[in-house]
Amino acid sequence: MEPSILDYYNDYPSMIKIIDALNEENDKLQYELDSTKDELYSTKDELDSTKSELEFYKSIFKTHRNSVVYNLYIKYKDKQRLWIDKIRTDKYELQQLDEDKDIIEWLKPVRCER
Repeated sequence: MEPSILDYYNDYPSMIKIIDALNEENDKLQYELDSTKDELYSTKDELDSTKSELEFYKSIFKTHRNSVVYNLYIKYKDKQRLWIDKIRTDKYELQQLDEDKDIIEWLKPVRCER
């Protein structure tokens, strides 16, 4: 655009107002883009954790085919989650797990009843 006669009397040419408005719009759109990217990354992390959770629960059918589901417990071994069948697990395997109140209870000897 060619300069107008009013630009001679103003401190700034009229094109500066247009450029300032465009810069403000750009800043607003950049902020929206950044917040959308952050939301996308958090959603992606949530999706990844949900996928890993699903894979863990699906692993029941691979590792404990002949176990009853209500006998299975989620326990930790070296801070890794795994499924434990309290009926089919022996003492040695229980001792390898990270201790919690269930493990301590399971390791106690069972008294015979008559």
